[in-house]
Amino acid sequence: MKKLPLTLIIILTFTVGVTQAQNRRQVDHLATFAKVWGFLKYYHPAVAKGTANWDKKWLNSVLTIKKIGSLNEYKNFIISFYNSLPKQKIDYSLMPPNGDSVFRVFDKNDLRDFKIPAQMKAEFSDLYLHHQPDSNRYVDNLYKPGVTLDYVYFKEEEYPKPDYPDEAHRLLALVRYWNIINYWYPYKREFAPHWDKVLTDFIPQFINAANKEEYRLVFLKLTAQIKDSHSFFRQNDFYNKRLQNAPFLLYYSGGKYFVGNDQYPELLNKQDIKAGDEIVSINNKNTRACEDYIKQYCTGSNEATLHREIGRNLFRMDTAKSVQITILRNGKLITQQLKLYSYSELYQYRIKHQPKLWEDMGDGVFYVRFCKITDSNQLKQMYMAIQNAKTVIWEMRDYPYFPTTQIYRPGLFGNQTSEEVNYNAELFYPGMYKAHKEVGDMATDTLNLPHYKGRLIVLVNEFTQSLAESVAAALRCRPNTIVMGRQTAGATGNMFFTDYPGGIAAAYTAVKVVGPNDSFKQGQGVKLDKEIKISAAKMQSSPDYELEQAYRQALKDLK
Repeated sequence: MKKLPLTLIIILTFTVGVTQAQNRRQVDHLATFAKVWGFLKYYHPAVAKGTANWDKKWLNSVLTIKKIGSLNEYKNFIISFYNSLPKQKIDYSLMPPNGDSVFRVFDKNDLRDFKIPAQMKAEFSDLYLHHQPDSNRYVDNLYKPGVTLDYVYFKEEEYPKPDYPDEAHRLLALVRYWNIINYWYPYKREFAPHWDKVLTDFIPQFINAANKEEYRLVFLKLTAQIKDSHSFFRQNDFYNKRLQNAPFLLYYSGGKYFVGNDQYPELLNKQDIKAGDEIVSINNKNTRACEDYIKQYCTGSNEATLHREIGRNLFRMDTAKSVQITILRNGKLITQQLKLYSYSELYQYRIKHQPKLWEDMGDGVFYVRFCKITDSNQLKQMYMAIQNAKTVIWEMRDYPYFPTTQIYRPGLFGNQTSEEVNYNAELFYPGMYKAHKEVGDMATDTLNLPHYKGRLIVLVNEFTQSLAESVAAALRCRPNTIVMGRQTAGATGNMFFTDYPGGIAAAYTAVKVVGPNDSFKQGQGVKLDKEIKISAAKMQSSPDYELEQAYRQALKDLK
């Protein structure tokens, strides 16, 4: 092999260094423009009124920015861009609300980090502090005339086609999402603390996404940058091919994934899968390696939920309808093929194998599958059935039927009211959240439900999320009630999806909720009174180890 002349090595090294510096400068310029574009979108009255096509402003500017070489040239560009907007009159008598009931995820201190000229930064500060509160073309909270939602939603162009957008539209997807989180995510400070770095890290990734698959994966990875169990990604074509499911849930403990109890016993028996089996490898790849790959695309408000999501996705690493797995059972390794199922197939199984909505477990203990109750007659019959129960185990390891959650309370609380604090986005002050007290109304018992006053054990785990957590947190404030199980998902409060180029939609938690008597906190979940710890041996010992422990606790309390 011939050695390269020293001069050529120096030239090549210099060229690479210059290119890298140019790329870094380009990323910095795009990141700064993304911040300016987002701030003006939400705070400049002319932009808010929709006098300009703001997406088009971004799309037309990307190519210009990429051609800019010097910092001075970029400075002139950003000033010219800003000055092209109508000059706004500032009313210094106007100030944003303050007080203990208010917190901010974006404030004037954040403007200090904008790499823009001092005069421009001062004018941005004036816009932030003294703008005239008014409606915005791109964001709203109106449900219908006279009725507002407790969250804001975004009125954005969808751009569903092409499914692999050009570079400018891919970057539009990034900056739209980034700015929405920057101004409208109530937990940004806690669960997306390095949000500026996310922008600069992902600009090159969105630019370099070479096809629709890479674009979708990098967007999915972006949604994992906020630690939120409501951070959902949706792209129909992408998931139609990938959403194959094992006929069981995986539980995580001690760095390992175990088969948990589930709703598909016949499907498990057909494939000789048992509760407590440890998943050792998938398609000859050890589970830890699979986890390391999947982890970059998964998120959760806490570690328990992160591993729940990893467990859900371990068998979705490709589009196959079956995978080879190796399991560890009682010290023996077993390798076999595992058939996967679509959501539709599993749903049809559940329809054909409906469990009892409630049952007498013996010794005065009843078990209620609250999340399966879907009409008022079932609800009333359930309350009648448990009237003489000494203890009721209330199943919340599932997602409840929303209409039922609106009418169940009188049967457990009587006339007792509850109060939680919700922090809602202030539409006219992007980045601000204000507290509102939510008082449970007990005066609407139109069903005349029987009132159960006995002991209640609320059973929860990491699959208890959102509305299920709200119900469990409320129940914890009921007298003679405990919450038992494992850490819940740590995400409640309304969420919604916003559209992005390429047929993508993404969601996040839009309302900050503090449960009554601190019974719920985002990230921590529902406060537990008694924790249930699991292991392979424990799960092998019972068809439903968690339920068995709740039953034992009920018997213990009765002594």
